[in-house]
Amino acid sequence: MEKVLQVGVQVREALTVPPTSDGIPTKKLAHFLKPTMKSSTDVVFELPSHCLDHLPPASEPKNWPLKVAYHGWRFPQMNWRRWVEKMVSLYECAWEKVGIREAILNSVYQIKRNDNLILGLAERWCPATKSFIFSWGEATITLEDMMIAGYSVLGSPVFCPVEEDELKQLEKKLSEADMELKRSKSGKAHHCLWMKKFMDSGSEIEHEAFLALWLSRFVLSPSDVIVKSVFPIVVHLARGTRIALAPAVLASIYNDLSSLKEKIVALTKLDNWGDEVNELAIAIRSPFQLVQIWAWERFSHLRPDPNLIKTGEPRFARWHSQNIIVENVRKVINSSKDDFDWRPYVKPVKNWKFPKFYGEKEMWISVNPNLSEELLSFAHCLRVSELVGLKCIEQYLPHRVAMQFGMDQDLPVHVARINETAYVAWSYYSQPICYALYIPCRLNEGDVTSRYSEWWKQSISGLQGASERSFIGTKKIMETAKGKKEAGTSSSIKTKPVTNAKNFIKRFKITQRRFDGLNKMDGASAHSSSSLKSLWKGNDSLVPPGFPPKSDVAATRDIVEEYDMTVADFSKHSKKHDNGKNKQVPAVEHLSSKSKKFSSSTTGDEALKRIDPQTELAEEILQDEPDIATDSKARDQDHIHDGLWIQDGEEHHSENTMKILELQFEERVSKLERIFALLKAERLSHG
Repeated sequence: MEKVLQVGVQVREALTVPPTSDGIPTKKLAHFLKPTMKSSTDVVFELPSHCLDHLPPASEPKNWPLKVAYHGWRFPQMNWRRWVEKMVSLYECAWEKVGIREAILNSVYQIKRNDNLILGLAERWCPATKSFIFSWGEATITLEDMMIAGYSVLGSPVFCPVEEDELKQLEKKLSEADMELKRSKSGKAHHCLWMKKFMDSGSEIEHEAFLALWLSRFVLSPSDVIVKSVFPIVVHLARGTRIALAPAVLASIYNDLSSLKEKIVALTKLDNWGDEVNELAIAIRSPFQLVQIWAWERFSHLRPDPNLIKTGEPRFARWHSQNIIVENVRKVINSSKDDFDWRPYVKPVKNWKFPKFYGEKEMWISVNPNLSEELLSFAHCLRVSELVGLKCIEQYLPHRVAMQFGMDQDLPVHVARINETAYVAWSYYSQPICYALYIPCRLNEGDVTSRYSEWWKQSISGLQGASERSFIGTKKIMETAKGKKEAGTSSSIKTKPVTNAKNFIKRFKITQRRFDGLNKMDGASAHSSSSLKSLWKGNDSLVPPGFPPKSDVAATRDIVEEYDMTVADFSKHSKKHDNGKNKQVPAVEHLSSKSKKFSSSTTGDEALKRIDPQTELAEEILQDEPDIATDSKARDQDHIHDGLWIQDGEEHHSENTMKILELQFEERVSKLERIFALLKAERLSHG
């Protein structure tokens, strides 16, 4: 039985299990967010290999050499509450019309920051899936959270231009005020100076000036000064035009979470955490307090006791001036499988009114011009789209976290990007909804399909094993290399092999995690050559885009298990350029043969359980690497491997050639990753 409805929801019978249970699957009529898997040709959006990259368990976030400046995390200024109370008495109806009333009221509350919690969450963020990857499940911040925070899902885009003459005049007056403050002694339109100039001034543009400060300080690209790019948004809002702030704010949060995760991964590459020169820094400009509140709403053991909301107060008031000390954020998150609240907003909270889309019974609603904005907004929360911000465009994938909306969860399929320009992305986001809308019962809790449950266990098991081996292997390899360096003699003959291996590792940024997938692929390689040829022709967009392979923070650990594939290619490339004349390639061939001996003995689940062999092999490689420096033919020739040569006991690099080889390495590995993802998807669909 299968019933497909044009609403972004698919209804069909499926074998499901509760997300926290390993019990026997039961058949039920399930509701899935589209897109769902229709056939074995659909590509499962695999969890990227980098999504579980994290620091050693013994290292708490408070000890990380990472400086985070939260420019978007703003407390209200002195007298800001008084200005808000004055303006809300005058413009409350206008704010409700454009959907910003609660968001403005939120700005008067102080949300105390918990750095350990923020960094602990960011450590679990996956830039490819736009979600937090926990050991027990996948969850994320959605447009629903933005709506609860008071931002509008509907309306015009944030880049909507000002065209009417009246609005242009308002924008001009705001720009003139900005320039006036810039010409003053301070040289900038600081928030305090802006408030002093306009608050209680009786100016004809006091309302616009108020909104400009609110947007600049608390919402879009917050900084210490008034941001001119918000002026067009200000005049639209002040004149009754609704602006979709929810997708813009969420896009900025996604973007900053990805940047922060990149820095966290980069910490694993630092040699000396005690050296201030090695400290990393990042500026977060999105309203990151929404990330902390998202966690407080869902993790019962991470949140403080909430305040009682008074009549008329927004939900933000629950967390005003509250905080809690959590000794081990990782431990709490890892043990929250049974405590995580997938739908916190459906629980009764005194003096807080339920939105209309949290009904007591499930509903099928026909979307028409008379549909309420709340219900239409909820429909947008359920739909895959692109989020357009002021300076970024981020993909929105609610079908990966369907249980957060009371739906059931099936295997998440790949969704192509539609983000060529902000206009194209916005047209995708703003497509009209002209069909039936399904709204689950307020208290409905979604299940996962049995095939999703199996896929999740296999994916997490593989990623965790790879992450652990990577950390342990890297530590042992570096200790081995350090020990050999310290024990070395003055003879260049004994120290060269270690130097060569280390430079080779650094230069090509080879990672062990990639080989895990390729190693598993050996068991699935029994497919016909014709099917493999068709897989080679797949679009690059099908590759799950974790951290870009050529990123500066791409993992550089545990090369040993990947030599089998990449070094062989490197050797072939070298021989091709040498045209059979240059025979000095013993180091590469030796490494490749060593890797093959190891990789052939570890496949499938067995490879996930083995840790020590990789470090043993690393030591063997470092010990047995041929001494190119002592080879008479190597000394007589400048070039080895079309870009690396040794002369007078020193290494020199041909930068251009090495970059070309590096790019070819990355391209080859990316193709192999894509093949593995497609093969795995096919196996799951047949299983």
